Amino acid sequence: MTSIEDLSSRLSDALAQLDGLRTLQEVSRAVHASLDLTATMDAVVHGVTRASGFEVAVINVVQPGGDFMVVSADGTDEIRRSLLGTRTTLAIWDELFGKAERWGSLYFIGAGNTIPESMITWTSDTLPMPETPDGWHPDDMLLAPLTAPTGELAGVLSVDLPLDGRRPGPVQREMLELFAQHASIAVHHARLHHELAESRARLAHAATHDPLTGLANRAMLRAFTEELAGRAGGEVGVMVIDLDDFKAVNDAGGHDAGDEVLRAVAERMSALVRGEDLLARAGGDEFVVVVAGSDVEPVLRDTAERIHQALSEPIETRDGPCKVGASIGHAYGESGSDFAQLAAAADADMYRSKQRHRAKRPWVA
Repeated sequence: MTSIEDLSSRLSDALAQLDGLRTLQEVSRAVHASLDLTATMDAVVHGVTRASGFEVAVINVVQPGGDFMVVSADGTDEIRRSLLGTRTTLAIWDELFGKAERWGSLYFIGAGNTIPESMITWTSDTLPMPETPDGWHPDDMLLAPLTAPTGELAGVLSVDLPLDGRRPGPVQREMLELFAQHASIAVHHARLHHELAESRARLAHAATHDPLTGLANRAMLRAFTEELAGRAGGEVGVMVIDLDDFKAVNDAGGHDAGDEVLRAVAERMSALVRGEDLLARAGGDEFVVVVAGSDVEPVLRDTAERIHQALSEPIETRDGPCKVGASIGHAYGESGSDFAQLAAAADADMYRSKQRHRAKRPWVA
């Protein structure tokens, strides 16, 4: 006959398993509801400590450079302080897995195995030495690999300090495996989300920036001036910059040399334009600066003078130093002014400047 004690023990185990499954369901919802890696990893480690019978759970996740970093830890404040943000190499994990005992998909490393010195670990100084063969030693480690859909290692879930002081039984091990699977899904979702966000950012940047110089393009220039048109008060100024002798650069060194000069010119001008203003490449060797605020005229004149000086200095290229100048024109008006008219006035002023430059060099066609 089954004793009351046996029934009570079975009932207790069943309730514990049921609570573990409820916790796993909560973690599953968190994994699928959020694409934030830190939030989902925190949910996983918290679920592990609630449902697996371990007081400590730590997750390492592979980083873009290939190292593994602790992104989440559940346990004491001391554990979190000592482990969060620490890094480990793939070679170290491979070494640990190589010396571990396989428990299904888990890896158990018993006391006595040498841990690489470069690996930052945490060891309990309060856990007593085991008195039975199935007791948990302070130096024991239990690892659950987090694998990507393609099979490569994406992270590691590790646990420590079993509540009963014993090595986990089959039910605990299976629970850990299930949590590791959910952590793997969370890492995969976060990676996809990150890659999608980066792809969208690249597309957005490509749609609004010149691919050669990285400056704003005509689309961004148009959007910026349309936004300025809706502002009340203040002034807006436009500066048009056209390189002198740029055709000679292309004729002498080809378009590669011309591209090199354009990138250098863009870099020099970017350092001279205020952060709140816009520098755009309008096409070819023509650039536009849009300035907004109060007292725009002195800002335009000062910026134009500094750009003129910067572009008069030789530019080092692969074929040797190259010198180009710049013809600069500007115009300004009240906010809400017709931008096309201001741009046309600045363009006309630039051509007058170019004619003056040519007049000083009558041999230039």
